[in-house]
Amino acid sequence: MTQAEEQLFQHIYSTYRIPLHRYLAKRTGDDSEAADLAQETFVRMYEKRVQPETAKAWLFKTGYHLFIDQWRKKRRTPQVPLESIPDMPVVGGSPEVVAVGAELRSEISQALSKLKARDRQVLLMLLNRGLTYKEIADHFGVTENAIKTLVHRARKRMRELMEA
Repeated sequence: MTQAEEQLFQHIYSTYRIPLHRYLAKRTGDDSEAADLAQETFVRMYEKRVQPETAKAWLFKTGYHLFIDQWRKKRRTPQVPLESIPDMPVVGGSPEVVAVGAELRSEISQALSKLKARDRQVLLMLLNRGLTYKEIADHFGVTENAIKTLVHRARKRMRELMEA
């Protein structure tokens, strides 16, 4: 891309980033999903080198189509029940260790139940099933970086819930 095209993209990005994010947030009801969809929309715009005259319409149309694709995939995605979380092995047999282990399992389960369904599902896919970021991204139909961001945010939220 030439420097002029790069500046044009930056201008379009700065002009439509917030309106597109708001539009997608209203559709998804989830700020992080909207951010992921907006990011993917701008990446596609950058790759296709959309003309500035049609940029606004193209962005909102593409964002909507990405939202619909994601919604369809979610409908087909089975939800992982909390009961599928395996018990953590207890090392040592003293009553104190067993009690602490049981308390920790309970806190983890409670914190997981307070996460958004998608965050919980991604964490369980990563930790319990041992799937890679790439496999999870393919499953949800998003980029690997989007899944990494989602995992980071979900882990941060888990820490906040565990500390509370």
